[in-house]
Amino acid sequence: MKKLLLTTALAGATLVASNAIAQTTVSGNLDIAFKASSVEGTNNSTSTNSYRGFGKEAQINIQNKGKLSNGMDYAAGFSLEDDANQDATNFNENTFIDIISGNTTVSISQDHVQNSDRTLGNFLGLQAEDLDNSVGTGFSTADIFTSTPTLNVAGGYGLGVTQKTPVGSFSVLYVPDVGAIGDDDMGSDSTNESAYEVGFVGDLGVKGLSAHAFMAKADKSDAATSVKNPKSTNIGLAYNFGQVSVGYNYKKSELTTAASGTTASEEKQNEFGLAYAVTPAITIGANYTKAESNAPSLTADAKSKSLSVGYNLGAIALTAQAAQLENYTGSAGVDMDVLYFRASTKF
Repeated sequence: MKKLLLTTALAGATLVASNAIAQTTVSGNLDIAFKASSVEGTNNSTSTNSYRGFGKEAQINIQNKGKLSNGMDYAAGFSLEDDANQDATNFNENTFIDIISGNTTVSISQDHVQNSDRTLGNFLGLQAEDLDNSVGTGFSTADIFTSTPTLNVAGGYGLGVTQKTPVGSFSVLYVPDVGAIGDDDMGSDSTNESAYEVGFVGDLGVKGLSAHAFMAKADKSDAATSVKNPKSTNIGLAYNFGQVSVGYNYKKSELTTAASGTTASEEKQNEFGLAYAVTPAITIGANYTKAESNAPSLTADAKSKSLSVGYNLGAIALTAQAAQLENYTGSAGVDMDVLYFRASTKF
């Protein structure tokens, strides 16, 4: 018993010593938004023509970082997210354990390693894909815009390596079960196969330039479906000229059939963004997005045009956006007008 007590005491002392050199931080953000949408066009078949209402997104981030016993750095944390349209609170945001040696980081994580859920073609306000979603059952027909290419590798738990260089950060991310978000403390089983994503984020050594490039591939989407081997690409470039920023983003999603190995469907999206800082506190932005698909059921290209104004009050940022969506479901004559207002704060 004395030996056990001594061992326990030593272990406790070790934990206290480790925590003494660690640093824990808590941060978060809160967005409260109002959106008004109206379906227009000659092919409007929705049960409700207009929708208006408030939405919100709240998130708390908890992170700990410090030194390991071998001298390496580490960081670990998770985020608690609660959106207005969720049935339950989610802990599957930015969950990670990082082991860091100089410019190299090894991550065991979900939604943490740099990934393709990003754009350089929109600087202010919502992306095209978010303008018409979360607007009730009356607008249940899905749009064909995308914020993340079809294959979202970072949405599942996996192992990633990120290497910082003078021109940017290169990364490789592998997930054994694409889409799995850790629904069991001992692991998870599903019919999904593995996937990987390679990526780059940086300035390529050019001041004012921002760039990213990601390519992802999975063995198959699900054992129960005939659609296999999804592939995704996301490439973006933006340049800042002082008060003016311009950007372009290209996204592509590709699916193949298991039997033939040929392309079953291909979706492409081009995004163009422009922003102008009128004053240090006021910015105006514009975006044009075009999405197209070769699926037989989708007969028209979807287009989105929007104008945004942002006002930075320091602790609170305000955003107003007006947008017109054309053929947003991939069918001609299904259009929508959107007004969006958001108040954001971080703490």
